[in-house]
Amino acid sequence: MPSQTLRRLAGATAVALAFSATANAAGFIDTDRSVLTARVNVDNVIAKAAPNDPAPRLRAGAFMQQLEAKLKEPAEGKTSFVDYPPRANAELLRIIAVVPPKGSEHLPIPVCAEQNNKVLGTWNITAKGDVLPAAWSGSMVSAAPNSSACKDFIMASRAEITRLAQSNQPAQPPPVSEQPKPPMKQAASAAGSPAL
Repeated sequence: MPSQTLRRLAGATAVALAFSATANAAGFIDTDRSVLTARVNVDNVIAKAAPNDPAPRLRAGAFMQQLEAKLKEPAEGKTSFVDYPPRANAELLRIIAVVPPKGSEHLPIPVCAEQNNKVLGTWNITAKGDVLPAAWSGSMVSAAPNSSACKDFIMASRAEITRLAQSNQPAQPPPVSEQPKPPMKQAASAAGSPAL
C-alpha cells in the first residue's frame, strides 16, 4: 500500500510540474537547436524584408547577438528592448524586439524591422526558434522623420507581453470529461472490514 501512495504522489507531482508556470517558462534561448533555428530564420526574414540594404544578414546577426545576450539575463518583472543599431538614422536598417521579463520566457518575442521611415516587417520568434509573421494592422510609417516607424507595433507588443506576464498563465491541462465513475469495490481484509 505505501508503494501505491508513493506512485500517486509521484504522478500528482509530475502533473503539477508539467503545468506550472516555471516549467513552461523556457524560451528559445534554453536549447541550442532553438537558438540556431532562430538565428537562421531571423537572418532569412530580414534579408527578404530588406533586399536593397547592403548588409541585411550582417545586421540580423548583430541583432541576434544582442537579443541572445538580453535573453540570458532577462529583467526581473519588466519587459525590455533590443534595438539594433542603437540611434540609427532613417536610412539604416533597424531591428527592434521586445524581450519578456524573467519567468515569461515562453512568450513569443515580437520583432519589427524598419528602414526609410517604413516598417519592413513584423514577426514573432517562438520558443522553438521559428520566426512567424506577426499580425499588425497599425501604422506602417513613422509619424515624424526622426521617429521610429516600429514604435506603435513595439508599444502594442510591450503592453501585450506585460499583460500576459502579469497574469502569468501557465499552460492548462486538458479538460477532464465529466463522466460518472462506477463505484469502486473495496477489498475486504481477512476480518471482513474494508482495506484502507
